[in-house]
Amino acid sequence: MKKKLLVFTGSPRPDSNSAILAREAARAAREAGASVEVINLCRLRLNPCRACDRCRDRGPGQCVQKDDMKKIYPRLEEAGAIILAHPVYWFTINAQTKLFLDRWYAFGSDEYQCFKNKKIGLILTYADQDVFTSGAVNALRAYQDIFSYLGAEISGMVYTTAAGPGCVKKNKPALKEAYTLGRKLVS
Repeated sequence: MKKKLLVFTGSPRPDSNSAILAREAARAAREAGASVEVINLCRLRLNPCRACDRCRDRGPGQCVQKDDMKKIYPRLEEAGAIILAHPVYWFTINAQTKLFLDRWYAFGSDEYQCFKNKKIGLILTYADQDVFTSGAVNALRAYQDIFSYLGAEISGMVYTTAAGPGCVKKNKPALKEAYTLGRKLVS
């Protein structure tokens, strides 16, 4: 059976640096024989979590809201691996991706083990010179907590400076890291 990889891009720019790296990871996973779906979060209609806790009573991925998360919850459950790719905005996870992650609350109860042992890949781009001054370190730290709580394994991370539109296309080491990440997640 083919391994399923879901790749979520969170940049409002469809050809952003993080999306370019995400596509490279997706290409590698496809070449390794995996089933890959790339989803741009900015094209989805996602509402913020209402903190009503109804999902905890209804079961995993059973939010009361009628938005595009209804289509995404089953895909999250079925995937063996997930990549989250986005730019760092204002020193952490960008708003589009954070809104999406907040809706994962529907999987957070102790009885729901949907993410247990899933492989997670992270791809972050930022305009500053390093992981600390850019705030990417804040996003990475948040991901450590999120995936530790969910019982998922962060299997790899690609993070790099990418100050201009499309400039990551010239960053051969980052492209190679993204490719390697895609293969690793489905092996």
